[in-house]
Amino acid sequence: MEKLRAAHQWLEAAQSVFLKARVGFGKEGIRNEDLCYDLFQATERALMAFFSLLGLIPPPVQGIEVMLTHLSLKGVSFPDWMQELIKLDRYSAISKWPWFQNPIQKTEYWEALDLTERLIDWVEEEIENVEHSSNILNGGDKA
Repeated sequence: MEKLRAAHQWLEAAQSVFLKARVGFGKEGIRNEDLCYDLFQATERALMAFFSLLGLIPPPVQGIEVMLTHLSLKGVSFPDWMQELIKLDRYSAISKWPWFQNPIQKTEYWEALDLTERLIDWVEEEIENVEHSSNILNGGDKA
């Protein structure tokens, strides 16, 4: 149960940052670079929810590629499309050092938003599957 609670907390944190990034788009004074950084953060938090659900300790180094590699090394399988999330790693530093990189285009923002939303939805389904399985094992679902 502790794993589920932690997974829910991480997922809620991911959803919060995701919503902030979604509603901020197109608002005057809000840069796409900052929104994409938020999407990077939401993606990391959603992955933390998945780590928590599995009872795994995340790697000591941050980054989406590092987290996905860690899962693979632990023998955890996940959908192939999740490799695309690695693209979001570039946003981890862009809001800190925006003048060293090209500005984020709208299409890049929308791609990051779509990938992050897809991950959050997938992690949410994984949590629901574990809860459902747990409920069946505890005799709560007689269907």
